[in-house]
Amino acid sequence: MSRSSSGKTTPRTTILTVLLVIFLIAAVAGWVRPPQTVEKTVTQTVMQTTTVAAGEGVRTITQTTTLTKTETQKVTVTVTATPQPPTPIKIRLASLAFPSYMLVLQKIIEEKRFDLKHGLDIEWVPQTTIAGFYSTILTGEVDGIPGGGPLTFQKMKVEQDAPIKITNTLATMTLSIVTINPDVKSFEDLRGKKLAVDVGATDFLILKTYASKLGIDIEKEVTLVPAIYPIARGQLVAGDVDAAVLVEPHISLAKKDNPNARVILVFDEAWREITGQPFGIYLVTALREDYLAKNPEVPERLIKVFQEVEDFLRRNPEEADAILSAGMKISPGIMYNAIIFGRIDYRIYPAWRSDIRENLETTFQFGVDTGFVGALPEPGFIYTPSG
Repeated sequence: MSRSSSGKTTPRTTILTVLLVIFLIAAVAGWVRPPQTVEKTVTQTVMQTTTVAAGEGVRTITQTTTLTKTETQKVTVTVTATPQPPTPIKIRLASLAFPSYMLVLQKIIEEKRFDLKHGLDIEWVPQTTIAGFYSTILTGEVDGIPGGGPLTFQKMKVEQDAPIKITNTLATMTLSIVTINPDVKSFEDLRGKKLAVDVGATDFLILKTYASKLGIDIEKEVTLVPAIYPIARGQLVAGDVDAAVLVEPHISLAKKDNPNARVILVFDEAWREITGQPFGIYLVTALREDYLAKNPEVPERLIKVFQEVEDFLRRNPEEADAILSAGMKISPGIMYNAIIFGRIDYRIYPAWRSDIRENLETTFQFGVDTGFVGALPEPGFIYTPSG
């Protein structure tokens, strides 16, 4: 403030106001630069009172004069920097070249680039066979497999000393028994019928154990037709079998080819009855130990990437369907139905979380109890951030 000779004060622009304005602009704009010197022109108005004598008389005149001056001042302004994204870490992940959970994951991440958002740069290594898919992590062709069977990984660890650790879950047991036979209304109705199923997969172990709880010897009372998902779907639609064990997108593809196709059992239900666990873990992520040793921050970043896919599918089923129908070369609407009806169920949780660890350990014990694998894996098989 400046003060006039009459004792009144008048406002003027202060340097503090200038600093405050510049700071607010910097905060909103999110500038990223070091402290800088700013030149600011300040205009001040000064009120002056002057007494003037009029001739020799006794009269006095008071005159007020307004003086305007401009001065340049230098102030230093510190601007808050916008955080930069983490430097992307390269990782090679195996995928499958045919419609599958792996291809869904790959196509969504490629389109939305969720990997770059969370500091990863994924290189996909697609395989045309299941055997080739799993072998990539043994040979070192990839750094990890985003989704494989936990019992298959257990077998690889116990029997081949595979240099791998499980870092997170990926999907629940949404694989299902699908039928087009109107006489088959429940699992028990499969007695005396033909069932297409991959008898070499862990799917069959779960089915066999569930059947025994119902008093059914599936190998004697059901005619088993060995077949992987695509072949099993073809046999079902052609009417060569009464039912088939399928997973998405093959369930929706079967429904498209034959509207009478319907699910009579979801494996997640069978798993809960067998083990008492809240859900069955169908797929988990495994990474190579040597890669983890060099990149300990990757598991948590990868979990965030996969969780982005999970959230995107739930919130944007129509956009996801458009991406997947183009990327997987299937008819529009197939994946949309699979998503909204919950037949694709990604659930990404850290493997080291206590309840997930318990579920995984139950799964490993199941593998031993059913004779699928000869022993439990070493404790360090389930990854923890500290090692």
